[in-house]
Amino acid sequence: MRLGLSRIALVVRGLLFCGLLFGSVVRAAERPNILWISCEDISAHLGCYGDAHATTPNLDRLASEGTLYTRAFTCHGVCAPCRTGIITGMYPISLGANHMRSKVPLPPEIRLFPALLRQAGYYCTNNSKTDYNLIWDQQEVWDESSRKAHYRNRGNDQPFFAVFNLTMTHESKIWPSGWEGVVKDLPESERHSADGIEVPPIYPNTRTVREDFARLADLITVMDRRVGQLLRELQQSGLAEDTIVIFWSDHGDGLPRAKRWTYDSGTLVPMISRVPAKYRDLAGDRPPGSRDERMINLIDLGPTVLHLAGVPVPENMHGRPFLGPDQHDGHLIYGARDRLDERHDLVRMVRNERYRYVRNLMPWYPALQHINYSERNETRKEMRRLYAEGALPAGSAQWLKRRRPEELYDLSTDPWETKNLIDDPALQDVVTELRSACDEWQLGIADAQLLPEPMLDREGKLHGTRSEIFAGSEGRERLRRVLRAAISSAAANGATLPLLGADEPDAAVRWWNAEAISRAVTGPERLADLRAMLRDEDVMVRISGISGLSRAGEHAAAAEGFLRELEQAKGDDILRHWIIRELDEAAVEVLQICLPKIDGDGATEYFKRLREHASSRLAAR
Repeated sequence: MRLGLSRIALVVRGLLFCGLLFGSVVRAAERPNILWISCEDISAHLGCYGDAHATTPNLDRLASEGTLYTRAFTCHGVCAPCRTGIITGMYPISLGANHMRSKVPLPPEIRLFPALLRQAGYYCTNNSKTDYNLIWDQQEVWDESSRKAHYRNRGNDQPFFAVFNLTMTHESKIWPSGWEGVVKDLPESERHSADGIEVPPIYPNTRTVREDFARLADLITVMDRRVGQLLRELQQSGLAEDTIVIFWSDHGDGLPRAKRWTYDSGTLVPMISRVPAKYRDLAGDRPPGSRDERMINLIDLGPTVLHLAGVPVPENMHGRPFLGPDQHDGHLIYGARDRLDERHDLVRMVRNERYRYVRNLMPWYPALQHINYSERNETRKEMRRLYAEGALPAGSAQWLKRRRPEELYDLSTDPWETKNLIDDPALQDVVTELRSACDEWQLGIADAQLLPEPMLDREGKLHGTRSEIFAGSEGRERLRRVLRAAISSAAANGATLPLLGADEPDAAVRWWNAEAISRAVTGPERLADLRAMLRDEDVMVRISGISGLSRAGEHAAAAEGFLRELEQAKGDDILRHWIIRELDEAAVEVLQICLPKIDGDGATEYFKRLREHASSRLAAR
């Protein structure tokens, strides 16, 4: 779905751009080179964005020579889904590719955009991160993709598209052990002190937290120096006046409730473009040092590069060019969150210039679930320590509790999104408008990830690709029913909820209804419904019933059910992962029966992490 210029109009304009506006340039083989410099996990912690603690002279200079974007967003707050959206120009949920480190096949008509550039004569290099949640052919997409990839390896006068991804600001480098290796050459006098650091209200204001922010500032200083080297290299090669430069970060910084989340703290990113004078018309005649307030999504990056190169933007792309003729004038920002490493969640959001609406379709999980990798962050440890002591401020503690099914934030008065206004009577028109926009988006792009991951995998194989599951008029009508069931399930509260759709033929709808019952049960009052789930023909509904039995105190029956389903799921890693995750949430009495009978032989890394966490719960009993 496209909210604005139609796909057909955009393709036609792209053809006109290629044939008319760039005609003489293409014939003269003087199409612009395009250089991307991307970095990881920084949010807008740069001097040019007003961060008083930043030491970023090279990026500040780049902003003074080009355009600084104040409303650029990623479609997901974590790397692999975000990069999947960038390389396809599509929302990953439409491809069923939003689960972290999944490997999803694409239909043949969808191509990763550098392949289209190569077809048009560009030399395309990637140095060097890919991290796409896709099955893809590197030889088709990149001329070079390695730590040695460089535009200087191209043929004479061949235009290039080159990516340099800088990893020194990654979440793992904020850890004291990772930070030391990055800053070893940064003089003590240029390192940042934790004294005077202003802590956002979503975190406790402690020395531990301030030190994390100080380390992040050091990492950004090192990253900025590398940006300077790349820009000097471009200048020294004599290519600066022939090359459009775009700098961006993939998502928010690596601290809790930033990276991995769909709030501004996780999705609002820095982006800067510099367009040489000879191509200044492509920048919309913005003078150097301009600020661009348009709402831009990083899935717009690929279509923008194609547009600048004179290559028509494929109709299947959801992104739209923000540079070049007929550049878009901004749009609503959409984002999604699904499985992150070993933990599942399902969040959708839509943001306009002032408000963000969040749809939590699995609100029974806290915002900060235990994810093995991210638990190594010092701020996260500090928040959990203070929470256990009852000393964590309410603004931070809310992220460790069950969430509301819906959230609404006024970014003009609450930029850190701490006050949920979803029930404010004065804002119900806004809620209705953004709720409807979220519906239209999920339906319009065919949100395949409304199916639980094992079902998504199974049906994707049945249809050939996951993006075909909800194709056609019948598929879209099915999607509408599944979305309705998901919203109803998330909103359900209390054990009196009726088991809607018990005779429903669609397993996906039955599963969402089963989840509503299973998550609401806290005692024996719904045992008949739970036991009925165990007779369902679909394994996902059965697992929901088993989990509900655990919550209802039927520990022996739950343990028997988990062990039975794990045995039957042999050879299906995705299903086994789902079952062990449900088991990790079960009562310790269930763990006591099950864990001695489950080994990790041949298991995936995520399976092992969940089993280890379940074992630690049992040991701490």
